[in-house]
Amino acid sequence: MTTTPPAGAGTLGIGDDGAFRIHFDRTLRHPVAAVWAALTDPDKLSVWMQGCRIEPRVGGAVHYDFGEEGAATGEVTVLRPPGESGGAELEHTWLWEGLPPSVVTWRLEPAEAGTRLLLTHRELPREPATDFAVGWHVILDVLDRHFAGRSWDDVWDGYGPLAEHYATA
Repeated sequence: MTTTPPAGAGTLGIGDDGAFRIHFDRTLRHPVAAVWAALTDPDKLSVWMQGCRIEPRVGGAVHYDFGEEGAATGEVTVLRPPGESGGAELEHTWLWEGLPPSVVTWRLEPAEAGTRLLLTHRELPREPATDFAVGWHVILDVLDRHFAGRSWDDVWDGYGPLAEHYATA
């Protein structure tokens, strides 16, 4: 039996380094500048992703607080705001207790419908990649709902099907 992937599903795969990577390709109906601000402006970021702080400068601190689930820290390694090409990129390290360091890249590209958001989390061991894929999926759903002016209180209600999807991906 073939099941339909959840809306906005990402992919898990093996990168050139032999480690797992998670990749999402989403379209948001807002301009690149607005999505960039939601990711890099501390006041805007705290609205939709409480517990997350990103200092928007190369070398800036990154902190994702997931409560009882744990926290990830890191450092901004690439910060390329929207320019003439219209695209933008934010890359940072990801340090999670008990795991080797990994890298998260947020790329934004202009799209006819708004912004194409490409999120890649690479250099991951297989075991947490599934859990992290669910987490990134939900984070991107929250961002989408934030822009749509919709509540995200129930966003974790779909955890079971998401976990099942990514466990078999």
